[in-house]
Amino acid sequence: MTKVSVRSLFGGREARSVQEALEVLRELWKEDGTVRNLLSKAAREGYVLVDTKDMPAHLLAALKTALARLRERLGEEKPSTLLVKQTGKGQEERKPMTWESPEGVRYAVHPHDLAPREERHWGYRDQRVEEAKAWVERFLAHAEVEEGPSLLEEALEREDNPHFRRDDLIPADLEARLRTLGWKGTLEELPTLVAGLPAREEAFRQAVGSILALVDPVKKEVVALKTPMGWEVRGQASKRVMKAVLALGLLQDLLQGEWSVGEARRLAQDVEPYAPGLLDKLEAIGALRQAAYLLKQYGRKRQVAVYRDLATGEPVLKAPVLA
Repeated sequence: MTKVSVRSLFGGREARSVQEALEVLRELWKEDGTVRNLLSKAAREGYVLVDTKDMPAHLLAALKTALARLRERLGEEKPSTLLVKQTGKGQEERKPMTWESPEGVRYAVHPHDLAPREERHWGYRDQRVEEAKAWVERFLAHAEVEEGPSLLEEALEREDNPHFRRDDLIPADLEARLRTLGWKGTLEELPTLVAGLPAREEAFRQAVGSILALVDPVKKEVVALKTPMGWEVRGQASKRVMKAVLALGLLQDLLQGEWSVGEARRLAQDVEPYAPGLLDKLEAIGALRQAAYLLKQYGRKRQVAVYRDLATGEPVLKAPVLA
């Protein structure tokens, strides 16, 4: 608690109102480092006004106002349990021991509730916190893990709800691509659409393998022809035609094993001008592969922790178990 001498602080300076007294304190703050340190310490740690006898009331009011503003500027919380004493006339003592919530409920205030810088008891162990911590630990320790529904199962149950958001599961760009393949937009129909993926992959492999000629898209003339001896390039062999022939051979070899849409697309881009339709087929396969992956991920069963009331044993909370 810092003692602040009102008489020494003002030092005979005249002030006829609270506002004038605040101006005097502002000048002292700027000019005198001792005054600045004293007021800062009083604002942080609390204070007692001394030497107040016969001092005008507006000086005392100005000093209290200045310290309150300084406390706010220093970022300190206004202490609800601050003890303020004043010697001389108008002594006051304020030490509330209850706190009322916005809802009107009154709570008892204990030393543990006070801010650390304002109370020497802040480091004491709070029995209420200890009891609450022990209860939470017992509650969590009695969790039972069981198998819960998958994300897909939950989504299928909620799909008829007008507030259900499908884009949380299926990205908007993927939905647009799937709709070009005939999907009507319901999760229930999606597995049936994805089931046609192997047939599309085989059809693409056969389409690539059955290409026997490359045709110029402008002149509509055959620029390369497959023969028993290999590919025969007709007319003036351009770099684009040679690149297309090479890419077609690599693409046919690629499709004999495991392949990705990205690898196939890079090769098909060179062949597409002379054998249209390959990229559209790849686009459909890519969309179905992505949908198949999402269905697999969302279809996995999830572990759910069940928490029960410690007294009755009734389940009161269920939460997914994070891997």
